[in-house]
Amino acid sequence: MKEEYNVCAQHTVFYSSITHVTQADWDTIVGDQNPYLTKAYLLALEQGLGHMQFRYIQFYSAAKKPVGIAYCQIVPITSKEINIDALSEKIGGVLPKSLLGSIDLNVMICGNAFATGENGFIFSDKVDDTNAYQSVYTALDELHLREKKADHKIAITMMKEFWPSSFANAEYFKQNGCSEVNIDVNMILTLDSSWATFDDYLGAMNSKFRTKAKQVLKKSSPIQVLDLNTTEDKERSLSDVDHLYNTLLDRANFSFGRLNAKTLFGLKETLQENFYFKGYYIDNKLIGFSTATLFDDVLDGNFIGLDYDYNYEYAVYQRMLYDFIKHGIERGVKYVKIGRTAEEIKSGVGAEPVEMKFYAKHRNKVTNAILKPFVQKLQPSEFELRKPFKAEHYI
Repeated sequence: MKEEYNVCAQHTVFYSSITHVTQADWDTIVGDQNPYLTKAYLLALEQGLGHMQFRYIQFYSAAKKPVGIAYCQIVPITSKEINIDALSEKIGGVLPKSLLGSIDLNVMICGNAFATGENGFIFSDKVDDTNAYQSVYTALDELHLREKKADHKIAITMMKEFWPSSFANAEYFKQNGCSEVNIDVNMILTLDSSWATFDDYLGAMNSKFRTKAKQVLKKSSPIQVLDLNTTEDKERSLSDVDHLYNTLLDRANFSFGRLNAKTLFGLKETLQENFYFKGYYIDNKLIGFSTATLFDDVLDGNFIGLDYDYNYEYAVYQRMLYDFIKHGIERGVKYVKIGRTAEEIKSGVGAEPVEMKFYAKHRNKVTNAILKPFVQKLQPSEFELRKPFKAEHYI
């Protein structure tokens, strides 16, 4: 039985489109474990992101039984994805601005550039972890060689990104020449099982933070929050959603590529009620949007777009956070993941930091010499952790 479920390298198969994989075998492995690895979700990304390439790997045993799958995105990285001044300051001048401004390379990500968490591979629970991680690493090396022969050079291979429960297994990548990077924490709110309504959540807060929450709700009360889920919404909002998304992304130090409104509406069409997509309007003008994916016991906040001219007056960003929480309570999830950045604000709504790591392998000596000190300087941001709930909540 053990041999039957060991990965056999001779039966590892590579594809350039999700439409080419053996669907029954892919579905057998993914099942309902992870919506980010379903064929429907990946097809929506492929159709919406023509500037990127995608690679898919199916692993089989010597007996040709499907035992695992892996997914990669090949993302072109140029200076357009980099806030040069902000990033140069963050890494203390390790890389000169002139070099950051001339970056033009391909990064292959085993995982999803647009969703945090372990979205790069899944194996049958009959495959032991050591075999699984070794097989992924070997397959990524093979994929790199295939891309090189096709004159499509990959500068960096990344495995992103792992939760603490996987750190011990992911150490395999570090032991085999990959750089380990501690990235900014993911802020996660654990919903108390006694919270049946949003008012229950507010009632669990201490008076200081409950007052702040009510002030946000009052300031944001003129906002009309609507679902973005129809053909009419799409036709009316495509350019506005793109503008709001890019406005926010332009403020970031760095981004692994960009989504677009077409893709977001495609994901809504694919995932239906399991893809939360809200528009925020003032006087019929779209001033913000937010998205999240729902699966198992998690509401996973993904993207927001925001017109900052309205943010202070109407507390739009904080209202979005409270709306995530309200929706999570209504859907009966246990965790609301609201991502990285703005950690202090997110801790003010009750989210707590969870450490994450990714691994990077530089594919030539020059790139390695340039980027290794850069990677070593990337450290999680520091912030003041707030505790908004009554003391008994933390016992």
